[in-house]
Amino acid sequence: MNRYSDPGASLLDYSTHFVVHCPKCASKAIINTQGHLVCTACAHVEQPGHWYGEATAYVSVKCRECHAQLRRSTPWIGPWKKLAMHCENCGDRCEYDASITQHHLHQGRMTDRVFGLPLWLQKEFRDELFWAYNYEHLEALRSYIAAKLRERGFNPYTNTIRKNSTMISRLPVFIKKAGNRKDLLKLIAYLSEK
Repeated sequence: MNRYSDPGASLLDYSTHFVVHCPKCASKAIINTQGHLVCTACAHVEQPGHWYGEATAYVSVKCRECHAQLRRSTPWIGPWKKLAMHCENCGDRCEYDASITQHHLHQGRMTDRVFGLPLWLQKEFRDELFWAYNYEHLEALRSYIAAKLRERGFNPYTNTIRKNSTMISRLPVFIKKAGNRKDLLKLIAYLSEK
């Protein structure tokens, strides 16, 4: 019987490097552990710093004149980091520093954490999105999905893995369903060859 024991790795443990679409030619590119991008097709190289994905600029401050609460958010397309605010209470106009929140979904696709580029290893699966950061992450998912017996750890009585902190414990239901095993393994085989 094929058995899988959860090693206790979190999703963050797999996000050390990424396989993404190159921002120049859309071919496969690798983002290494230092955050440097190298395209395998056009040899484009890029250092961390530019965000290609979706982001939101948000300001929540008190008006400098009347101290009324001001809030505003808008889609962010860098490099600006200030938002112009207008106080409805006193009419004051001023720019305030914005907090930038980078989103890890862009146009319905999962992105990396460095540049916000779409992951190379992702595909729709029955109205769900199946994705992996890199080939090691994909292999961990394959091992779990292929197993007919899935255990929380090597020894459930002495296991120190916290109940809901591992990547496996947080997988979506469609990945955990035994009825999807065959089709998910076909999808993984396709992505592995991509």
